[in-house]
Amino acid sequence: MSASTIFIGGKVYTGDPGKPAVSCLAVRDGRVAAVGDEGEVRALQGPGTRVVRLEGRAVVPGLADAHLHILGYALSLDRLALQAARSLAEIRQALATAAARLAPGEWIVGRGWDQDQLAERRLPARQDLDEVCPHHPVFLQRTCNHIAVVNSAALRAAGIDRHSPDPPGGRIDRDPVTGEPTGILRENAVDLVARLIPPVTPARRKELLARALREAVRYGLTQLHTDDCLYAGGLDVAEALFRELIGPEAIPIRITQAIPAEWLAEAAAAGIRTGAGDEWYRWGHVKLYADGSLGGRTAALLEPYADDPSTRGIYIHEREAFIDLVAEAHRLGNQVGCHAIGDGAAALFLDAVAESQRLHPRADARHRMIHCQILSEPLMARMAALGVVGDIQPVFLNTDGHWYVDRVGPERAATSYAWRSMMRHGIALCGGSDCPIEPLNPWYGVHVAVHRQDLTGVPEGGWYPEQRLTPEEALGLYTAGPAYAGFQESFRGRLLPGMAADLAVLDRDPFACDPAELKDVRSTLTMVGGVIAHES
Repeated sequence: MSASTIFIGGKVYTGDPGKPAVSCLAVRDGRVAAVGDEGEVRALQGPGTRVVRLEGRAVVPGLADAHLHILGYALSLDRLALQAARSLAEIRQALATAAARLAPGEWIVGRGWDQDQLAERRLPARQDLDEVCPHHPVFLQRTCNHIAVVNSAALRAAGIDRHSPDPPGGRIDRDPVTGEPTGILRENAVDLVARLIPPVTPARRKELLARALREAVRYGLTQLHTDDCLYAGGLDVAEALFRELIGPEAIPIRITQAIPAEWLAEAAAAGIRTGAGDEWYRWGHVKLYADGSLGGRTAALLEPYADDPSTRGIYIHEREAFIDLVAEAHRLGNQVGCHAIGDGAAALFLDAVAESQRLHPRADARHRMIHCQILSEPLMARMAALGVVGDIQPVFLNTDGHWYVDRVGPERAATSYAWRSMMRHGIALCGGSDCPIEPLNPWYGVHVAVHRQDLTGVPEGGWYPEQRLTPEEALGLYTAGPAYAGFQESFRGRLLPGMAADLAVLDRDPFACDPAELKDVRSTLTMVGGVIAHES
C-alpha cells in the first residue's frame, strides 16, 4: 500500500536517540510509515502520493502544550486586554473607552494587568475603577488569573461588604482602617464575583474556540493538554464542544482534557477517568490546586516572602481534605495534576502522593506537579523518588525573571525555575504555556528554556544560567515530554514507523539556526494524524 504523503530532501528530526536525523519520511493511514533516505521513502510512493519537497527545511515531531486553558484563552479574545498597561491611567482609559460602547449596567470584563508592570507599582483598587465606571460592574483579572480587582458596582452585585467573610481558600482584601473591601479578591474569593458575569452565547463560544485552535496549529502544535471543563460549564458540555470542532474532517488537533477535582465523583459515575476517550479527544489528569500565584503572593511558601514577610501565601485546601482528595483520585485509577507553585504547596502535594501510594499502591501513576517553580534540592529528590512529572512553563521566566529573586530571596531563587537541576535529579519534564497566562506560541517557551532571558535578551547571560537547557532538551519539553506525561510515549512525540504522523515543517532548523532566533521559529506545514492542519 502506497504512502499518502512523503517528505523528501530535508532534515527530519525523529526525536529518537538511536536515529536522530534522516532526510525523508513517509506517511500512511495517519502513521509514520518509514523514515530514512530518499530511496527507502520513494519505495512507498504511489500514483496518489503527495510529495513534499522540503528543500533543506527541518521536520520535527508535532509540538504539544502540556498545560493550558485553550477555551479560557478563546473566551479572553472577547475581553478587555490589559497586558500592555503600564499605569493605572492606562487601565482607566481602557475602561472609559469600553464603557462608552455599553449601556449602563452592562459588565466590563478584562484581564492581563500586572502591578509589577505599572508605574505606580501597586495593586489597583475599586476607587481606581469607580472613577471611570461608576455605573458598570467591572471585573479585571490579574495576568495570573488568581487575583481580580472589581469596582464598587461589582461588589454590590455580589453582596460583598465589610461584614462578608473570606471564603475557604480565598481572601477579600480590606482597608486596614475601615475594614471595607479594597476591590482586590484573591483565589477562591474571585469566584464570588466571577460567577455573576453573563456567559457568551454558545455560537460565539464555538467561534472563538475554533479561532484559538487554528492559531495553535499555525505554531506547529498538534496536541493540547487543556483544562477547560470549568470554562465550558460541564464535563459533557466540554467534550461535546471540542468534539464538534476537532478531528480529521474538522480542525486536526488532539485534545487531552483535564478532569476538575470538584467533579471527580460525577466523572467516576460517568466512566470518565485518565486515559478514557480516543486519539482525538481523551481525558487526562484530575486537576486540583494547592496554592495560588507567585506574582500575587498567594503561592504557598514554607517561609515568608522575602519582599513581604507578613505572608507565606494561601493554601487552597485544608491539609487533610487535600490529601484525601488526591488519594481518592489516585484510588480511582487517575493521574493527578496539581497546581503547586510554592515550595509549601510542592511539599504538600508530595505528602499527598506518598500517602496515596501507601494506601493504594500503584506502579507508574505519573502524577504531575504543575508549575513547580519554587523548589529545593530535597523536594526535587522527593519528586524523582515518587515518579512525579514536572509540568513546567519556561515562558513564565520571561515575566517572572524580573522580580522573582526579590519575591523569594537569592537562596530560594537558586533552586527556582531550576530545570537543569530537575533533569539532573531524573525528573521527567514536560512543557506548556499556561495560555492565556502567557502567549500560546510554544517557541517562546523553547527560547526562554535555552536562554533564561526575557524575549528581548535581558539580562545579559540570563538568570541563573547554569539552569539553561540545550535546544534539543528544550524542544523535547514540547514533544516527547507531553507524550510521556500523557501515557502516550508509544503513540506520539517521536517520528518513528508506527507512531502518529504528527509533525511540523519549520521555516528554520532550531538546532542549527542562531539560538537568538528560536523565538521566531514558525511552522510552514503542520500535520496531525496524516492530515494537513496548516500550510503556508
